Amino acid sequence: MKTETHENKYLKHCLNCESEVTSLDPDHIFCDQCGYPIRNECTNTGKYNSSGFENEPLHQDEEEYLLEPTAAFCPKCSAESLFNQRGLIEVKHPKVEIIKKPTGEIPFPF
Repeated sequence: MKTETHENKYLKHCLNCESEVTSLDPDHIFCDQCGYPIRNECTNTGKYNSSGFENEPLHQDEEEYLLEPTAAFCPKCSAESLFNQRGLIEVKHPKVEIIKKPTGEIPFPF
């Protein structure tokens, strides 16, 4: 299923409430009817870094990094897309994170 967008990657209809998106103002990235995003972006930018990323954002010089509406992860840094984070798109292959156990530690209690 193709998601229709305007030429600047804004959705033509909100994925949450299906309202028509008429404002293409670059400062308006959320639906004025339900508050969900109407443009998919990488969440590892300076704009979203305060929402949980521990490291410096990959796209430091960019306020935003636009993604296709179907992208679940950023192709540059593998961070979740805004649409993925908000549950607006189906993610067929969730990101797997490997957690390494520290070596050489003595289990507690002795």
